[in-house]
Amino acid sequence: MMKKVLIGFFILTGMLAGCRTTDKHTSKEIDASMISPEHPPVMEFDNEVFEFENAPIGTTIKHTFKFKNTGETALILHDVKASCGCTVLKGWPKEPLAPGEEGEIPVEFTPKATGENLKTVSIVANTVPSTKKLTIKGTVVGTE
Repeated sequence: MMKKVLIGFFILTGMLAGCRTTDKHTSKEIDASMISPEHPPVMEFDNEVFEFENAPIGTTIKHTFKFKNTGETALILHDVKASCGCTVLKGWPKEPLAPGEEGEIPVEFTPKATGENLKTVSIVANTVPSTKKLTIKGTVVGTE
């Protein structure tokens, strides 16, 4: 009985392994040539501050920060984090961006308090300096 279970397990494992696909040709590999302290990439944003006015409390405010690698080497975003739970990141480029390539960081902010609100998004990349902060700010109105 145990022998049949083991044989079945190995057959199933072999079938599942055969069904996996790897697509190494479409993903960009990170290598040492992409990290250059002498010629670091430059992450240039269209706008580092997004301002909104009189948004009703509970409304979701959406904005996409757009940027371009204006440096001489590949730009690698290591981490992107929001300052609080009311700000949600909807993705960011996970692959290296070559010089001249553009990227986007979509953000959704759902305010939980009225009055002036200021939230940040921190980006850690292979740039100098290594951390960049983006800002979302504005006035939230309504009753809590």
